[in-house]
Amino acid sequence: MLDDQQFARLQRFEGIIIRYPRMNEVFKSFEFLRKKARAVRGLNASEKLNVTSLFALPLIAPTGTGKSRIINAYMQKVREEEHPPGSIPVLVVELSTKLTVKGFYADVLKAFGDPNSARGTQQQLEMRTQAFIRKCGVELLIVDEVHHLINAETNKVSWDVAELFKGILNNKSCCLVLSGVEKSTVLFERGGQLARRCISPVPLGPLDIQNKAEREMFLGFIGRLDEMMLKEKVTDKKNGLLEGDVPACLYEISRGVVGIVHQLVYHSLMCCFMRGATILEREDFVKGTDGWALAYGIATTNPFKAHKKV
Repeated sequence: MLDDQQFARLQRFEGIIIRYPRMNEVFKSFEFLRKKARAVRGLNASEKLNVTSLFALPLIAPTGTGKSRIINAYMQKVREEEHPPGSIPVLVVELSTKLTVKGFYADVLKAFGDPNSARGTQQQLEMRTQAFIRKCGVELLIVDEVHHLINAETNKVSWDVAELFKGILNNKSCCLVLSGVEKSTVLFERGGQLARRCISPVPLGPLDIQNKAEREMFLGFIGRLDEMMLKEKVTDKKNGLLEGDVPACLYEISRGVVGIVHQLVYHSLMCCFMRGATILEREDFVKGTDGWALAYGIATTNPFKAHKKV
């Protein structure tokens, strides 16, 4: 069992946010969308006629690539901004499974904190949603788990719900971020209706260590993570994440997915603290890989049991 101090160390680790280049690029896109929404909102009725629609950003990538962490980090930034009382410039909505049109509006109202989010007819929920967006000055609606529009058993897409996204943009209510796993790309292909309202996506897939820029990004991420663990007093010293074959081992297990690196270090820290230590050693990575990455099929081998060349 971990004592309170060890548990607090793990909690501090979970709070670490690494502003790596891809996260910064997503932040820039978020800021652009918010600025666009504010600009259109400031137009008069006749001027708005010259604007076809607002924009959306697809945030589509495999599980573990950091979509949720990026969204959470941006929301932390938003909370640090100064806003008028009652203003909600950015709202995150997590979609339910087996989504319907009424269910979408209910999910949005739930995110606003409406205690009666599912009560009423579909039309009533739509009207309340639009009223909340206007009243709270929403600039950016981040819709998470958009793959829930695709039936897991039949792969049938709820196009009636997807059409709502286009409607929100056409009505110039606010800009959208549509976040989900790779199968969500189908939402941006059919007829090109939604795609034509999207700005360029930011690549969020696995980093390719054979690509110089992406290799530097990967090494920069793990190096910064090691620095932050010391700074935030998660460990008493740096842990050598950039030393020897550790980067190669982390890459082999994660296949370039930084979210997997973060999770592996978390589970290795648990092993470290369980043995009463305060600095990661190789044995912790061995146990963390066996107990988490191999146990859940994230990796098929444990490179920390051998020595890899960087």
